Amino acid sequence: MSAGNERTIRKARRVELRCTVSLSSGEIKGDATVTNLSIAGCRAEAGIALTEGLNVQVLLHLPDQSPPVKVERASVRWVSDNAFGLSFILFFPSERARLRTFLENIK
Repeated sequence: MSAGNERTIRKARRVELRCTVSLSSGEIKGDATVTNLSIAGCRAEAGIALTEGLNVQVLLHLPDQSPPVKVERASVRWVSDNAFGLSFILFFPSERARLRTFLENIK
């Protein structure tokens, strides 16, 4: 990649996936649709008014997984119209392991 290229190099493989994510932070609560997912974060779409830098608790409702994977703290990294990116900051090792195993088993 050239020095002038503005693209960010991702540290984790992203998987295209559609599932529901529940978000909560104080007065803000709602569901969104994940469009891609990695161990480090996700891209989602919703009609929820989010702002960059907002910290939220996340429940990832992954296909064939019960209960949902719980991320104790995620940060909204960007917002564009109804799409936004989340960076997963804090979750218990067992929850991170569940997400990692799920992602590794997706072809």
